[in-house]
Amino acid sequence: MYYGSIITVLSSDKNKLTGIAEKLGKLHETAKTKIYYRKKGEYIRSILLTTEYPEKIIDLAEALSLSSTAILYIPETLTWMDGELALLIDSLNTHNKIVISNLDQGKINNILGSLSSFTKFDLYNDIPDLSETEEEDKGIVYVDRVFTVKGVGTVVTGFSFTNVEVHEKLVALPYNNKEVEIKSIQVLDEDQKSVSTGVRIGFALKNVKEEEIEDLLYLVKPNVKVVKEIEGQITNYKWSTINQGQNHIIVKGHGIAANIKVDNQKAKIMSSVPIPIVDNRILVLNVNVRQGKPRVAGYISL
Repeated sequence: MYYGSIITVLSSDKNKLTGIAEKLGKLHETAKTKIYYRKKGEYIRSILLTTEYPEKIIDLAEALSLSSTAILYIPETLTWMDGELALLIDSLNTHNKIVISNLDQGKINNILGSLSSFTKFDLYNDIPDLSETEEEDKGIVYVDRVFTVKGVGTVVTGFSFTNVEVHEKLVALPYNNKEVEIKSIQVLDEDQKSVSTGVRIGFALKNVKEEEIEDLLYLVKPNVKVVKEIEGQITNYKWSTINQGQNHIIVKGHGIAANIKVDNQKAKIMSSVPIPIVDNRILVLNVNVRQGKPRVAGYISL
């Protein structure tokens, strides 16, 4: 059964993005988020990058929220973009942090030292060999595409964050607890009976039409908590602004417009779509600030 890990590469230098990704895998998908793969036995490493940063930040934040490893390239001459990328990693508290830079340890510590999650990271001059890891089981499948294949029916693609077997039934969000059955599973164009976490998947669904689930966000196990209102403690970066009102929150691969009400250190999120509670932080973006001011506003701890 295939299992895998997901890595996002971040850099203010678009050429560095591609160079690092090519050392880690081979390009397979060229949509708005490029996906590189490296397969070894039943292990698959997926490397994600977006090339529209800094013009767009939501796509990059979505990719990073799927990843347990962030690789951040820090140049010798810093810009506001490098600071924003570091804030993005910190806000999501990405588990494994790898910094690639020609700067020495002391300078890197000075740059990242004010960010609480960067108390532990690995620093290299070049990308090292990475060990095999497996994504944590969250009970969900992230979905990025829904389409119809002639002779097959409705197909979805995305990443698995749980074990899924053929004929298993999962709940489709945001469709009021609509249940769908997995008719078949493909990984790298190969049919599978089951799949584990951290793997790019294609599921054919039974007895459901594309137009019935065209806005599908997730397939979730029945025991996953799903809510439209969330309360937690807010951390607002001193360089950034959180609106009282509409912002973007990032939840496991999807940017969702939501209203946020702040009262001292407490915040309440009100979303128009149901949200699976699978992580202990929710990133808040304010994409309407002027250029050069961080769009990473902060995060809400649950």
